[in-house]
Amino acid sequence: MKPVLIFTAIVISTSMPVGFAEDQDAVQQQLDQACEAARLEKLRPIREKYAAECVAEWDRSQEYCDRFYSDYGNAGGDQRVLFYDLPECEKAWNYRRSYRSAD
Repeated sequence: MKPVLIFTAIVISTSMPVGFAEDQDAVQQQLDQACEAARLEKLRPIREKYAAECVAEWDRSQEYCDRFYSDYGNAGGDQRVLFYDLPECEKAWNYRRSYRSAD
């Protein structure tokens, strides 16, 4: 007969109120959405410019070029991530860092 290991999870109560984590998540989500909206506002004209150049210089359809540049400025491959230095994004980052470092 093989020995059976039994793991017991111990739940440790903290001094944080039960709803605090949910409130933090809601605030973080709002800050992240504000950041992404601000980034999109800055990225939209750049993406449109590159898509227009794509149509003119590569002789591709507008739909193709819009899709090709739809993620320009986001993470991926060796592409630079743009505009996370906006005040809205810094606020979201600082908020995330503040509750992560409090643990």
